[in-house]
Amino acid sequence: MNSTNTPVRWGVVGLGWVATDFVAPGILKSPGSELVACLGSTPEKTRAFAAKFNVERAHPDLDSLVRDPQVDAIYIALPNALHHAAVLAAARAGKHILCEKPFAIKTEHAREMAQACREAGVVLRIAHQIRLDAAVVRAREIVQSGRLGRLAEISLERASGLGSRVSWRNDFEQSGVMYDVGVHLLDLIQYVSGRRFVEVAAFTHPDRRKKLPDDTMTVLGRLEGDCHALAKATREVGSAENNLIIEGEQATLITSPLRFAKEHVVTVRDAQGSTAERFPVISAYDLQVQAFETDVRGGRSLLPDGEDSLYTVAVTNAVVQSINERRIVPVAA
Repeated sequence: MNSTNTPVRWGVVGLGWVATDFVAPGILKSPGSELVACLGSTPEKTRAFAAKFNVERAHPDLDSLVRDPQVDAIYIALPNALHHAAVLAAARAGKHILCEKPFAIKTEHAREMAQACREAGVVLRIAHQIRLDAAVVRAREIVQSGRLGRLAEISLERASGLGSRVSWRNDFEQSGVMYDVGVHLLDLIQYVSGRRFVEVAAFTHPDRRKKLPDDTMTVLGRLEGDCHALAKATREVGSAENNLIIEGEQATLITSPLRFAKEHVVTVRDAQGSTAERFPVISAYDLQVQAFETDVRGGRSLLPDGEDSLYTVAVTNAVVQSINERRIVPVAA
């Protein structure tokens, strides 16, 4: 555990656009963190990243980085199928871990990863940073207050950028909008509602049964307490709403677009009228770095841990099974 006066020393594994454009700048902005080591898919990428961010320790392989005594925590942003091996290696080396979503592709891998970190006594958090958005946090608080009454239905939509897929993102088994965006929605619905998915039905375009990465995903689910949920993720819509709607017996909560907006608004409408609260937009990636620092220092942030994300992986596996079998699938606990 780091003291409150000692910065968390980060090593970054996987130097794609999320790490380069968002997480690394977030680490550099925070007085509670230092970016000290990196590893990319090629020596050229590693050197370029190290030069751009003035990183002294550019490593040749994963084993070298996880064994670096100057590294306290590792941010894993590798291709999705490589999360499993990287988390296990970091846990064995005693490093705290912030792993990109999806936590894992297979439920059995997620279980093994969570157990390895628990036994090693290291902090494990998964990068569902949208949880930290002030509007999302407030929506959760309102739901937990009971103001909406019994929850009847939750609808959540989110769009990603357009453009062609390259490299490993053409591999349907580890990519597609389901893993790029959809897993965020499955996590957020459970986080905001405080209820887990019980069963799901889903389909995609292109159809994943054709072994193509999907660009649009729709999931209909039933949560605990018989609350219904609708999750829509797409990279084919240029001007999606990107909003959250939570409907209860006593009131309905509606957010303004939670992406590509300058401010976020949470509105609650009931029989007496409506009230609105406004929140400035702050980089969720910056908040994620600060949240992880809190966890390393013995606090507890809103980021999900391994046990929490293990269930989200199980939900995602049920979604894949539903797509493949064209039926409603229960979520395996």
